[in-house]
Amino acid sequence: MNLNRRKFLAMAGGASALGFTAPLSGGIMSVPGAKTQVGKVRITDIKTASVNIKYPAHLVKIETDSGLFGLGESVPRKDQRNGENSDMTGDIRNLKKYLLGEDPLQYAVLYERMMREEIRLASWAGIVPGLISGVETALLDLVGKMLEVPVYTLLGGKFRDRILIYHDTGSPNTADPKAWVDEAKRSLDWGFQAMKFDLNPWRGDRWNRSLEAADIRDWIRILEAIKEELGPDIPFGVDLHWKFNPQDVLKFLKEVEDMGLWFVEDPIPPHNADALKKVTDSTTVPIVTGENLFTRHTFRPFIEKQAVDAIQIDTQKAGGLMETKWIADWANLYNIPMFVHNLCTPVGTMASGHACAAIQSCISLESDSVELPYWQHLVVNDGTFYKGGYLEISDKPGLGIELNEEVVREHLVEGSGYFD
Repeated sequence: MNLNRRKFLAMAGGASALGFTAPLSGGIMSVPGAKTQVGKVRITDIKTASVNIKYPAHLVKIETDSGLFGLGESVPRKDQRNGENSDMTGDIRNLKKYLLGEDPLQYAVLYERMMREEIRLASWAGIVPGLISGVETALLDLVGKMLEVPVYTLLGGKFRDRILIYHDTGSPNTADPKAWVDEAKRSLDWGFQAMKFDLNPWRGDRWNRSLEAADIRDWIRILEAIKEELGPDIPFGVDLHWKFNPQDVLKFLKEVEDMGLWFVEDPIPPHNADALKKVTDSTTVPIVTGENLFTRHTFRPFIEKQAVDAIQIDTQKAGGLMETKWIADWANLYNIPMFVHNLCTPVGTMASGHACAAIQSCISLESDSVELPYWQHLVVNDGTFYKGGYLEISDKPGLGIELNEEVVREHLVEGSGYFD
């Protein structure tokens, strides 16, 4: 049979179409009885609800004709161009055109369909992977409920039952070490056994990315005071928020090489793997990056060039739980471990926890917004979301969480409904 190019492409497109003949997705093949569920449930809608934490958090709900539903959370949530909160919910709901009427068991196929169709209209970086992340998480939560297995099973199983949480502290805007020590004490009082501090300069020209010697001296005094308070067994890292040039940041790194910092995150802009590799190769302080990278495509040079000591993936921003596992397993081939960046509600946090459980090289998961009294009560729990500085991974179906509707409704973003 002779095929011209047009006929070949048409056949290839037909072979990839969704339907009953599509193979079961990913880790689902390990679930007994999964094949018997194929085609029995269909997706009927995608809805959203935006809740205020430190910023608007966009929750995603996928509904089906069976009555079962899945929950997820999408990032980004703030318009960085003007500082105003942006409404991404319309873009999230727009993804329903790829899912309506489809079988949720084809979750990996549906994910690829969303990515392929939407990325061609945008790029591999930025808003699109974040939008799709929440939908993908909701798909996995739904499928887990359908098959009565936890999400980590769909990702291949779990390496650990609980995840070490590091607290992203409320770093004081002062050079007074006492204020920073007080912040560390608050983290300890909340039960955290690891933490991170954001260091910001008080001097210099913010446009030319310079770091002045006086700021370095202030930072060293602050870090020494924190280290003395925490002792040798509480790890803590530093986030520089991609603000500095390599030459100046190396001066700081040289001064703290004997301090035993857990890591320094994003010391320079995260766009040039070669430049970051020069920094990493020039210091013994562990260097990490990743919260501003999206999908395997933008992580690629940082992994293959071994430009960092660890990657820092945001699961609900970089493409979702499966994408996170693919990136982490790829990095693990180069002996590069993984931290998880996380600024989510308990929904996105638990979703990231399932990914962390299923990823061999995971070290720790970030937590934020815990100082808000209602944060942990956005989901139903037995009184506390974290246990002794760890996130315990539920063995219940799906993500194993249930929204506290009363609390969520009380803290909805103005103009947002509750999955209307």
